[in-house]
Amino acid sequence: MPVPPDRKPVQTRFEPPYDKIKARQMGELERGSSRWDVLLETAIDPDLGATRGRIHFVSGNIHRLSAWIFLEPSQQEVEQRFFAGFPAQELWNLLKALGGE
Repeated sequence: MPVPPDRKPVQTRFEPPYDKIKARQMGELERGSSRWDVLLETAIDPDLGATRGRIHFVSGNIHRLSAWIFLEPSQQEVEQRFFAGFPAQELWNLLKALGGE
């Protein structure tokens, strides 16, 4: 359906169905008594023909997750970007920004 010239198209949020989500354990963060599992979730965005990625931090019943911060042609490239761009200190910084730690 075409959009009238006086109106902008409405941007929809990217939220894949739960059965299409893939998350992979990427490691752990430990500092003192604080311990977090780090998972990388990837999902194909069919509108863009690309793979999105976001990071989950899980500690017991506490769960923090980032926005969709990766957008790459494939899941493998999202994983490569994760390892290249997020050393432990950057993960701690992201977790702190998400209200964890």
